[in-house]
Amino acid sequence: MHKKNMGHLIGHMIYIVLYGLLIISTIFLYNSANILALLYLGCSILVLGFTFLLWSSQARKKGNLQGDINKNFLVESGMYAFVRHPGFLGHMLIISALVIISQNWISLSIGIMLIILLYLAIIEEEKRDIEKFGDKYKDYMRRVPRINLLIGFARWLRRKENKEESGT
Repeated sequence: MHKKNMGHLIGHMIYIVLYGLLIISTIFLYNSANILALLYLGCSILVLGFTFLLWSSQARKKGNLQGDINKNFLVESGMYAFVRHPGFLGHMLIISALVIISQNWISLSIGIMLIILLYLAIIEEEKRDIEKFGDKYKDYMRRVPRINLLIGFARWLRRKENKEESGT
């Protein structure tokens, strides 16, 4: 096994262990005497995170069905029209939600480590996507932000308005 693949595998294993620890710490270290409003906020963000994961999965499946099996197909529809990495954003939202729900420093520490690992994974994936798709992906990077949904939605609205104005 290549050294690079081994490092990638170890990174995945660390991520899975940390994610499990975060879930366990959220369940067992949750203190019901803490701020109830944060529990509700966390639960709302958790639902949003799972929604992003499902929506990005659906967009990827639909995009792959439209593409030729033998060719690389860049999915730019659905959630991918707003952010380049909706699955990663979904996981970041879930992690943030678990930290907010648990309201303890152990979960916060684990959550920070997980988000750093996810961000590093995003950077690595973008390098692979540039190699795979070339200029097409670079253009996509200019149009669609990495994970900032608010900017992504604003840019999407602007693109939509420009298309309507030009009649295309």
